[in-house]
Amino acid sequence: MQDDVISEIKQRLDIETVVGETVRLSRAGRNLKGLCPFHGEKTPSFVVYPKDGSYHCFGCGEGGDILTFVMKTDGLDFRGALEKLARRAGVELKPRNDQAVAQDRARERLQEACAAASSFYANILRNHPGAAAARSYAEKRGLLPATLETFGIGYAPDSFDILGNFLLERGYTSQELIDAGLVAERESGGHYDRFRNRLVFTIRDAKGTPVGFGGRALGNGTPKYLNSPQSAIFDKSNILYGFDLARPHIQRSGQVVIVEGYMDVVIAHQAGQHNVVGTNGTALTDGHAELLKKIAKRIILCLDPDTAGDLAALKGSEVLQEHAEKIAIPIRGERGMLGVEHRSDLEIRIMQLPRGTDPDELLLSADGAKQWEELRDSALTLIDHVTGVVSARYDTSTARGKSDAVGELALFIREVGDPVQRAHYIQRISSTLRVPEDAVQEAVGRNRGQAGRNQRRPMSDNRRPSDDPNASGQAANSALSPQNTPEEHLLSLILRYPQTTWMAGAPLAEDFTHLENRLTFEAILTAASSADKASPNAEAIREEAQKEVDPVLLPNFERIMSHSEPELYRFALPYELEARLKRLRHYNDLMWNQQCSLMIREAEQSGDTETLGKLLPLWTRSLARYKHYNPKQSTVYRDSRD
Repeated sequence: MQDDVISEIKQRLDIETVVGETVRLSRAGRNLKGLCPFHGEKTPSFVVYPKDGSYHCFGCGEGGDILTFVMKTDGLDFRGALEKLARRAGVELKPRNDQAVAQDRARERLQEACAAASSFYANILRNHPGAAAARSYAEKRGLLPATLETFGIGYAPDSFDILGNFLLERGYTSQELIDAGLVAERESGGHYDRFRNRLVFTIRDAKGTPVGFGGRALGNGTPKYLNSPQSAIFDKSNILYGFDLARPHIQRSGQVVIVEGYMDVVIAHQAGQHNVVGTNGTALTDGHAELLKKIAKRIILCLDPDTAGDLAALKGSEVLQEHAEKIAIPIRGERGMLGVEHRSDLEIRIMQLPRGTDPDELLLSADGAKQWEELRDSALTLIDHVTGVVSARYDTSTARGKSDAVGELALFIREVGDPVQRAHYIQRISSTLRVPEDAVQEAVGRNRGQAGRNQRRPMSDNRRPSDDPNASGQAANSALSPQNTPEEHLLSLILRYPQTTWMAGAPLAEDFTHLENRLTFEAILTAASSADKASPNAEAIREEAQKEVDPVLLPNFERIMSHSEPELYRFALPYELEARLKRLRHYNDLMWNQQCSLMIREAEQSGDTETLGKLLPLWTRSLARYKHYNPKQSTVYRDSRD
């Protein structure tokens, strides 16, 4: 059962039933369609394919299987979604091992302790006579009783032992309270309550489980804000305050607004701005970016309206750009060769509040929500904001200052996929800095050329796969059989040669449409990222990757590992990687075009003009791109393609 647990779950649960609990589906020929839960739309472009147990949105590009859907809609990791669906399907999951079970139970105890503490603090704020000052402060800050309840806001009394004693009486041990960050150890022994005389904000994870707290000092206490320490359940670099409440609104609108303070988030939601989250008082991190990029296409940074906030916005935008999904843009490369440059499909904007005004102050003012929406909708593009900040950083009255400013701005411009927008920004920079457009264009091209070594992949050239004319063919035939998909064919090569993950033109996680293969690839990426790139140990990387994957995926891992791969010379490996990756992307494009074509045909037969109007432009552009990269073979010249 364990080897086939994913297949067993998919056999027992119909994807249309699971998806139908979130999306109202209607029959469209052999398939079903509805409004996409991952972005806002008025006409259905979200399609469920019962035959192969998958879904795809032709509006935002989201797709996957039943596990992927539950992961994204419920904010769960792979294991969490697997356990949820296994319980529903009546499929038994064998424990991973005794140590893992013990660790899971220990984490649950810490979460239960935090939940009990949250209820304790909330009850004190509502009912305790000693919390009168805290209630007065909450009222002064504009917090309504319903808001306090929704966000689990409470009060920690000015006592060293009231919470600790309360939880000890309910069966929690001192060590559990210390591990949960609720109490701190005394040097002389024993412990004391960490939060005292503070308005306490409950911090929840993506599933809505209390995992930590942020306390705002009342009176003259220091520091002004105190967070729970790092623990087995709380890592502020991977948690966004208010995300559990904001997630469905972010998914529907496709955009999120990021603020800094707890109060900013709470007041924003109270004012009806439900797609707002906070960073728990820390800078925007890689973990935050990974969390947001899955559900938002537009990320708006609303940080403090001062110089420090400007710099924080720049740093935050850099983090987001690094983690953004990349889209392939056709370009004309060196020597006129056709190629692809991957640029971000994430739109980053900067929301500028009036100087000296915090988000909660604006939202509580007269017509605050209306002003907020106007400022949000008119948020500056990243380039416009960066131009202002970078221009202020350098002395642009000097040639050196202009050169440094243009060089830094060029790095941002090259991420803009639309050529018209890029031309617009080049003109703006030229005008602002009083630099000829040709000079700005040259700087952008120079930066593109430098980055292109890592991001650009030629679509065709006349190089041979190796000095041995049969090397590539042997490699292709070794793993690619009627039973192996192009995904497994590529994954087999990556497992055999993990160094392919850091080669130019390496595959991306989104190239793998099957969740099991994508998670296996991500495990290899993680293991390879810490390897010695000068002399990589492939066996050690594979062993580390096996530790990274969930045990339920090990059969898939081992099966692909069993594929036979030939020894490839160092110079032949990049060509073999390119050939297999090209084959996979060709296959994925073909499958997408076929699905889209089928939907168009069914829409024509049913007279669904609304769906036709949405799908036809997408299909036309996709088909043009497909033919562009896969032209008919020449009858005159030798074709170097596979």
